[in-house]
Amino acid sequence: MTRDVPIDHAFVCESCGNRWYYTRERCPECRSTTADSYRLQQGEVVTATTVHATPPGVRSPNRLGMVRFDHDVTIVAQLGDDSAAGDTVQFGAVEVLRDGDRSVSGPRLVGLE
Repeated sequence: MTRDVPIDHAFVCESCGNRWYYTRERCPECRSTTADSYRLQQGEVVTATTVHATPPGVRSPNRLGMVRFDHDVTIVAQLGDDSAAGDTVQFGAVEVLRDGDRSVSGPRLVGLE
């Protein structure tokens, strides 16, 4: 249902209108399997923190933020700069988020210039 969608997209259930970000097979509210995707534009940092003790392969310090987009779609993601609560951010370029045997790539959220 929500596979093969660009990383900067969220989902809206065609049956009940519920919205979410993370990939899932069914709507978490009504269990429908039909959803559309839409691009997330800009979001507001709700809270941010800097993690200094990180797993192997993850940058340290690692800036993380909880970001709320339109329709209350909220995600936790790495921040690519010193964005703080109240700042507006958007999806940045795809980067390696974790190096090593289990390498992970994805976008960092970056402040608007």
